[in-house]
Amino acid sequence: MSLFNLAVLISGSGTNLQAVIDAVENGNIPGAKLELVISNRPEAYGLERARRHGIKSMVIDKTDTQKLLDTLKEHQINGMVLAGYLSVLPPEVVNKYNNKIINIHPSLLPKFGGKGFYGIKVHQAVIDSGDTVSGATAHLVDCGIDTGTVLVQEKVPVLPEDTAESLQKRVLELEHVVLVQAVKIMCQGDGSPDTVSGEPSLWSMKILIIGSGGREHAIGWKLKQNPDVTLYFAPGNGGTGEIGENIDIKVDEIDKLADFAEKNKIDISIAGPELPLTLGVADEFNKRGLKIFGPGKEAAKLEGSKAFAKNFMQKYNIPTARYDTASTLAEGMEILKNSNYPVVIKADGLAAGKGVIICQNREDAEATLKDILISNIFGEAGNTVVIEEFLTGKEVSLLCLTDGETIIPMETASDYKRALNNDEGANTGGMGSISPSPYYTSGMADEIVNKTLEGIKKEGFDYRGVIYIGLILTPDGPKVLEYNARFGDPETEALLIRLESDLTEIIYATVSKKLSECKIRWSTKKAISVILTSEGYPGLYETGHEINIPETDSVVFHAGTVKENGIIKTSGGRVLAVSAQSDSFDESRKLIYNDISRIKFKGKTYRTDIGDLK
Repeated sequence: MSLFNLAVLISGSGTNLQAVIDAVENGNIPGAKLELVISNRPEAYGLERARRHGIKSMVIDKTDTQKLLDTLKEHQINGMVLAGYLSVLPPEVVNKYNNKIINIHPSLLPKFGGKGFYGIKVHQAVIDSGDTVSGATAHLVDCGIDTGTVLVQEKVPVLPEDTAESLQKRVLELEHVVLVQAVKIMCQGDGSPDTVSGEPSLWSMKILIIGSGGREHAIGWKLKQNPDVTLYFAPGNGGTGEIGENIDIKVDEIDKLADFAEKNKIDISIAGPELPLTLGVADEFNKRGLKIFGPGKEAAKLEGSKAFAKNFMQKYNIPTARYDTASTLAEGMEILKNSNYPVVIKADGLAAGKGVIICQNREDAEATLKDILISNIFGEAGNTVVIEEFLTGKEVSLLCLTDGETIIPMETASDYKRALNNDEGANTGGMGSISPSPYYTSGMADEIVNKTLEGIKKEGFDYRGVIYIGLILTPDGPKVLEYNARFGDPETEALLIRLESDLTEIIYATVSKKLSECKIRWSTKKAISVILTSEGYPGLYETGHEINIPETDSVVFHAGTVKENGIIKTSGGRVLAVSAQSDSFDESRKLIYNDISRIKFKGKTYRTDIGDLK
C-alpha cells in the first residue's frame, strides 16, 4: 500500500484532530501518514497538539488560497480532513482535491446543514426543532456548503433533559469515531466517484498505457498504487491484465488508439515504446484534444533518427562523440579510411536496441557496413548509418521529465546491454539495470540537461514526457551517447520501485505543462532489476512455454508474456523483469536471485552479475 499523506485543517482546540492522530499512531488507518496540520488562527490549541506529536504545523490565512495550495503541494498531500475548520475552502482547492477532502459535521446531514450550522448552534437548533435524534456526519467536501456525498453517518438520541452543551458533548465523542472511519475510507480509495466537472481528479483517472513490455507493466504498477485509477493497456501482456484491462490494439495503430481514448473518455494516455511516438501518436491525440504523455513526432526524431540526434547535439554544443553519416556503401568506406579503431556503427533508425555495433578493426567495420547498407539486416532503419568514435567510460541512464518549459532529472540508473556476464556477448535491449548509478555524482550532467532543454525550446518541439539521456562518463567529462524519447527499459523497472511520489500527479503535471509545481521524492535504497529471457535471445528463441511464478519478495514485471486459458506463457525474448530494492545492492541481489531461482519456465536464461559491483 502506498503512503497517503494527510493534512488536517483546524480552527480551535482540535479534539477531532487528536482522534485522527491517535488512529494513525495506533495503525488504525493503514497506509496513512499525518503529514501536516494547518490552522487559520494562530491561537488554535490544535497547533500545540500537533507539535507535541512531532507533526508539522503552520498558520495560513483563510484568504491566502495560493499559499494553501503551494503548501499542500510542497508536502505532497494526498487528502485533507476539516476537523473544526471554521472556513469555507475556495473552489480552487476543492477542485484540486476532488473527493479527497472530508468534513465532520455535528448533526445528521442534510437536515441540519448549510451556512450557520456549526458548533453549539447546530445542537441548539436540533433541540429547538424537537427532534429526538441527532448524530454526526462525515462527508466529502464539494463546492457547496455541507452538500457533499456522505461517507459515514451515525445517530445519537436527544434526551429530554439535554441542553445544547450536553448534546454537544455526546455528539463529539461520536464524531471522533465517525471521522476516523471516513478517513480510513478515503485513504483506502473507496470514496464515491467524481461529481465535479472540469479537470479530472488525480485519484479517479482513466489512463491508457500504450505498449506491452516490462516498462508498461511497471508504469501501470506504480500508477495503480492510487487504487481509484482505472488502467487500460494496448495491447498489454499477461501481467498487465491483472491490474487493468488489456485492449486488442497494436502500438502502431494510431487512429484506433485515439478512437479508443476518445470513445472511453480516457483522461491521460501514456506512450510506452518509441514506435508510436515516431509515428506521431502524440500529434494525433493532441489534435483531438486528448491528453497524452509523450513528445510529438518531430521531437521523437531525437530517438527515431540517430543522425538527427547527433545534429541536434552539435547545434546546441552538447558534448558527444565525433561522427559522420553515410547512406551508401561508398560513403561509409571512405569514412572508415580515416577512422580510429575500435569504431561504433549505428543504424540511423529504430532497431529494437540492437542497432549499435562496436567494430574492433577496419575489416569488421567494412563487413558491418555491408550487413547494414547492402544486406539490410536492420531493414529501413539501416538506410543511413552513423559512424562515430568509440568512447570509453561508465555508462549512465539519466531520465528527465520535461513539459517543454521545465526539466527535472529523475534518479539515475545503469543498464546492462550485453547478453552475457562480464558484459560479453551480443548487444540486447537490456538484461538488467540498477538504480541509482554508482558511477554518477549529483549534478555532473547539469550542463547537458540544460542545453538539451534549451534545444527543445528553440526547436519549438512539443515535448511533454521523458527525455532519456544516455551518458558515458569519459575522462573528458560526461558525453551523450544517445537520446530516447520515453521511459527506458529496463531502467524503468528499477527506477519506479524507488519513486515515493505519486506518479499520477507527475504525469498529469507534465502533460498539463505544470511540471514546475512538482516536487519529486525518491527512496534512498538501492534497486536492481534482472531480466529473465528466452533461451537464444537476442537471436532466435522459442515461445509458448508455461511460466510458474510463486509468491516473491521481489516485484515481478511481465514483459514477453501472454495469458492463455488462465495460464501465463512466454511470448517474447525478454520475458520477466524481477525487481527489488534494499539498503544495499548486495541485499537487493540476494532477494532477486533467490526469487529468480523459484521462477520456472523452459529456456529461462539471465545474467547472474547484475548489480555486482565488486
